[in-house]
Amino acid sequence: MNVIYKVISRLFILLPVVMQSNVKRRLSEWRSYRDDFFNSSANRPAHDVIVAERCAVTKAKPSCDPLCALLPTDVPMIDLSAVTYNSSRWIAGFVGSLLTLDYPKNKLTIRFVDNTSTDSTLVELRAAALKLESVGYAVTIMQQPNRGFGAGHNVAIRMGTAPFCLVTNVDLVFEPSALGRVVATAVADAPCAAAWELRQKPYEHPKFYDPVTGTTNWNSHACVLIRRTAIDKIGGYDESLFMYGEDVEFSYRLRRAGYLLRYCPTATVYHYSYEHESQVKPLQYIGSTYANLYLRLKYGNRKDIVAVPLLAFRLLTGTQAFPGARLAVLQNFAKLIYFTPKALIARQSSSAYFPFRAWDYEMARDGAFVSMEGLHSDTPKISVITRTYQGRSLYLRQAMLSVAHQTYPCIEYIVVEDGGETQRSIVEEISAITGHPILYIGLGKVGRSAAGNAGLSAATGRWCLFLDDDDLLFSDHIEVLANALYQNPLSVAAYTPAWEIVTDSARYNDGEYVEVTYELPAILRQPFDRNILLNHNFMAIQSVLFERQLYVERGGFEEDMDALEDWILWINYSQGNSFVYVPKVTSIYRIPACADKMHQRLTAISDAHPLALARVNRARY
Repeated sequence: MNVIYKVISRLFILLPVVMQSNVKRRLSEWRSYRDDFFNSSANRPAHDVIVAERCAVTKAKPSCDPLCALLPTDVPMIDLSAVTYNSSRWIAGFVGSLLTLDYPKNKLTIRFVDNTSTDSTLVELRAAALKLESVGYAVTIMQQPNRGFGAGHNVAIRMGTAPFCLVTNVDLVFEPSALGRVVATAVADAPCAAAWELRQKPYEHPKFYDPVTGTTNWNSHACVLIRRTAIDKIGGYDESLFMYGEDVEFSYRLRRAGYLLRYCPTATVYHYSYEHESQVKPLQYIGSTYANLYLRLKYGNRKDIVAVPLLAFRLLTGTQAFPGARLAVLQNFAKLIYFTPKALIARQSSSAYFPFRAWDYEMARDGAFVSMEGLHSDTPKISVITRTYQGRSLYLRQAMLSVAHQTYPCIEYIVVEDGGETQRSIVEEISAITGHPILYIGLGKVGRSAAGNAGLSAATGRWCLFLDDDDLLFSDHIEVLANALYQNPLSVAAYTPAWEIVTDSARYNDGEYVEVTYELPAILRQPFDRNILLNHNFMAIQSVLFERQLYVERGGFEEDMDALEDWILWINYSQGNSFVYVPKVTSIYRIPACADKMHQRLTAISDAHPLALARVNRARY
């Protein structure tokens, strides 16, 4: 009887715990389902299209690389459009940077549209116009009632006739080479490419773009070059959007018409849009949330449209982002109801996919507020080493192009083939179209580690980085790492987290593959701690930039290891040294979707683990 009593009493004690656990699990499942509900089913297909374009471009022998193009001698006319509203504090910096542009002054027409400022903006614009005209620019200043960002740009764009329009904010300054570089890309690009977004500093826009082609699903119009024929085809900005979101709407309309959108990372502007990382700007909050709901009605599928009232309800019932936010949401919802018929009537059938990720549109890379200022005055040579082997042409082309697109200016690229010289012609081909010399080294079958050491031996840069042939670098990868080492001169290496891509390569031999998922493993969000490193590796190989002197002093990979060799290298190099962690995703690496290939990968790691553990224990003691 005592035993029965004890069992029953324990059940009563455990029951609330079990129920609570079950409730928590169900709540977690509901939240996951709820959050996923606000992500469009078009997200994956939209990304698949970008990857398919990447593969199509690189499986054939590309004849040119627009992202590495040089400015032609006969440059095109450009119409620059800038809208102001109480912008007096920005005029001097903006105009000053226009004066330093290394683009022919007689090829640029500048049109300022002032939305009835109440400060000294108009006075300052008139004074600035005299300076701009004195160096050869044609300048026009117009004033109109404040009907919003897009409406202002529509006025300026319609007055011009140049083949390209540069739409820009005035709260930014141009690097002198910015206009020339983006124009060089646009002129060399395919006719189906319609818009080229300039890179922003100190905070880069964190959305995904293709590191190989520069293709993206939407452009930020803080500063963007647009082909006039594309504008003529789709019309100007949708004036239903007062401010924020009009660039996404414009981008979706371009893509609906069959155009490609690009990101041009070597063309840089300094955009001072945030005063600090946690800043909430009421106008941005109000405008961007309204735009998301409106765009779902205009471009979303049935699921996206159904999500509109639910998203609005979440805004109304959630914590206010700032005092008065709830009232602003109510006003926006009333406005949305008014404009719903217009949005629905404007819908058109299209083969394009329009992503929606809750309140955002595209995948976002961690590190939006990692600040990047100008390049250090000293830019020592950096050696990038890629190990490859037979049958890797598609991946290798893409890896090499991602290196060619780096914003860091002084790179030595070395490709080492393990087991022959089958990739020599591929290396020569990419070198020719990008204009970047690549040192090719063909070896007998010596293994991954020996191939890596051959690259290190040939390297002449101050810093080195390994890029496996199936990995890709975002264009700021090397600049971010080099900047971190300059800011931390006592560190010998810098590293960033990386996206892990599950990749279905079943059709690789046909020049195709599918990227199934993008994840940032929690293990890679790890500030440097050598004690943790002695237990497991938390740095993807392509994410680490390190002093080559370490190789000179301590050697390279241990050549009897064909897996986990980088873990042992980092343990060796970190002995008595510090690495610096930069929390920004700047690269991607692959793992196989195929169960058999994943098993082979895990088996190789498992087989190498005892040997690696012995080396770790040697380093530990």
